[in-house]
Amino acid sequence: MTQFPLASGEPRPDMNMTAFIVTGDPAGAIVAVGLLIIGLIGIPEARLFFFFTGILGGLLGLIRWWKHR
Repeated sequence: MTQFPLASGEPRPDMNMTAFIVTGDPAGAIVAVGLLIIGLIGIPEARLFFFFTGILGGLLGLIRWWKHR
């Protein structure tokens, strides 16, 4: 684990997010939803973006489903 010093000189452990694997099973869905909730809480400006991308994605999915059924 990489150690980065704090301002006081103490080492601080950080997690390597590049090694974080999210699979396509229910556990991966829980992680994805959790990260989305953390993003919505931590970045208030992203709320409107997530709202409209959800609407747009739903509309496009509905159109594709309707055309290909």
